Amino acid sequence: MSTRTKSLCSYIFPAMGGLFVTYLYNVVDGIFVGQGAGSAALGAVNIGVPFITFVVAVAAMFPMGGATVVAIRIGRGDKEGANHAFMTAFTLTALLSVVLMIIGMIFSQQIVDISGAYKLSDTMRKMSADYLFYYTAFSIPMLMSTCLSVFVRNDGSPALSFIGMCVGAIANIFLDWLFIFPLNMGIIGAAVASGLGQVFSVIVLLLHFVKKKGQLRIKAFKIDISLIKKICKRGVPEAISQLTTPVTALCYNLMLASLIGDIGVSTFSVLSFIYSLANAVLSGVAQGLQPLWGNCYGKRDTNEMNWFFRCGIIVNLILSIFIYGILFFFDESVICIFNKDSNLVQTATIALPMFSLSFIPMALNLIYTDFMFSTKRTTQANVIAISRGIVIKSISIFCMPILFGNNAIWIAPLFAELITLILAVGLNKTTKLIYK
Repeated sequence: MSTRTKSLCSYIFPAMGGLFVTYLYNVVDGIFVGQGAGSAALGAVNIGVPFITFVVAVAAMFPMGGATVVAIRIGRGDKEGANHAFMTAFTLTALLSVVLMIIGMIFSQQIVDISGAYKLSDTMRKMSADYLFYYTAFSIPMLMSTCLSVFVRNDGSPALSFIGMCVGAIANIFLDWLFIFPLNMGIIGAAVASGLGQVFSVIVLLLHFVKKKGQLRIKAFKIDISLIKKICKRGVPEAISQLTTPVTALCYNLMLASLIGDIGVSTFSVLSFIYSLANAVLSGVAQGLQPLWGNCYGKRDTNEMNWFFRCGIIVNLILSIFIYGILFFFDESVICIFNKDSNLVQTATIALPMFSLSFIPMALNLIYTDFMFSTKRTTQANVIAISRGIVIKSISIFCMPILFGNNAIWIAPLFAELITLILAVGLNKTTKLIYK
């Protein structure tokens, strides 16, 4: 195995595994809630998803933007500048987590009503507000675990980053079982279990800095407005890319609540859990390549950079086809993991094969987006991210069922991802790489 192949594997697999485990928190919640509290509770969890994932997407701007700056500066040999960027991103994430906690706990009922809960039954509406209240109470460890994971991985410890997320996931699984079944805490228990799992992750990840294993350190720094702007600019494409989750969830919740009602929202809850895991695997490949692209850009090594890009395309294409194959052939088995309600299973087995087909073009769009923002083609990356995450996808979700019937709502993401892929390929071919 060549040196660059080893580098590829050492960054991709921990990043992919770390993100997979991160999203596994919500999925495990869904499984335990669906099996222990019923399909209504499953739908209630999904109502809180747009707000939670919206803030997570915005928060991703700081670590991912900071990581890009850190990687380029390390490639140039500027260790002090790299640490300054790390501490700036770290602090911005911490401040945002405090804001999220306050807003989420005070306005939990209003937030879920905006997400479509006002059109649902009183039981589901109340449960969704309870879940959001207790989940956002743990906003600080939730956002900080993701932030620390990115920087620990970029600072030469991808294995520790993965271990930290695994420890949190294992704790979450055990606590989900404890709170939902023996203690009968229902949907509140699921939210608390997720929060405590993130606390364990943060503790493990902080060991990297306590033991001073890499080049980055948690220490005092001076506020630099220009650096904050640079971090935000570099991180905007990643934030917009991740906004596809809350935008998709919000549009689906609103449409399904009107067209189908409670069972429609519960069905999408199952699909969104499956989507989140697929997105974690495919985004993990792109995020794992990010520091490699950044270092190559800092060294002006175009050949090496393009080699890593081609590898990313191939790996994500293979993974997305594999994931779709599993979901196509084992759709009912996968759905029953969450809940065995006959109405839910019947609706979801119709929706899943159509919905998951979008994972294939999505896998390629994620590579193009991260590649462009890692090489300072921020405008192009923003265009791709906004297209797939906000504009085309929301239009598709609202228009497809009106034009082609209710079931067409499940094929809307495929249409949006294909249009975006055409745009991404065109932008990558027509924009020249400029070293700054």
